[in-house]
Amino acid sequence: SAAVFLASVNIFGGFRVTARMLDMFRRPTDPEEYNAYWIIPAVVFGGAFVAVHFAGYPAIDLLAYLAASGFCIASIAGLSAQKTARQGNALGMVGVFIGVVVTLATLSEVVAPAVYL
Repeated sequence: SAAVFLASVNIFGGFRVTARMLDMFRRPTDPEEYNAYWIIPAVVFGGAFVAVHFAGYPAIDLLAYLAASGFCIASIAGLSAQKTARQGNALGMVGVFIGVVVTLATLSEVVAPAVYL
């Protein structure tokens, strides 16, 4: 779990650096963007996944990994154009967040819960 934590810090740091670089190229005439609101479905999905996973439905892991992969693929598509790059960055953060939550929940079956503290 320490490796997952360190890797997620590295990945989310990369997303933050990308967001700051994209903000450097923001024009005053650009419309307001609300990409930060992507945190709401990410947290709702993560919470629902944890509830279903610990209720005893192990097949939900594969579905959650599929959702995380879809968000990451959408992120790559979004990052391919300057007009959608900020939204692509936000989608990538959502995908990686879901992937980290699923990985930690899956590891909780193998690793003792005290390791997380």
